Amino acid sequence: MVKVIFLLKFRRDLDPDEVRRWWRIDHGALALKNTRIRRYVQNHWQAPIDADHAEGGLEYQGCVEVWFDSMEDYAATMASPEWAALEADGYNGFEMAELQGGFVTEHVMRWDAQPDARPYTAAGPVPTS
Repeated sequence: MVKVIFLLKFRRDLDPDEVRRWWRIDHGALALKNTRIRRYVQNHWQAPIDADHAEGGLEYQGCVEVWFDSMEDYAATMASPEWAALEADGYNGFEMAELQGGFVTEHVMRWDAQPDARPYTAAGPVPTS
């Protein structure tokens, strides 16, 4: 498995909520046309955590995780017209000159909700009371 993460900054001249909508709906639909992508996850950052844990705040407005089955699938995707269309569309919402990305090795340290065993959703833990 090959995993790539891209760190994204929204265009400064656009409303961040509108960029989030465009990214999730329009840009996301273009990403899904890349058939060799195994998994595609958008992470829309909402707010920085407190200064005790992240003094620098948020330099980026989000990141995207892209999984491929192999380096061959990655290379074929990067050379495809579908990926070219996705990159061209990126200028509609992102500061493309400031895009950062790279290959990562994922080390899953915990997958389940243990020890509290609460089910989790995209919004966080499901309240128990």
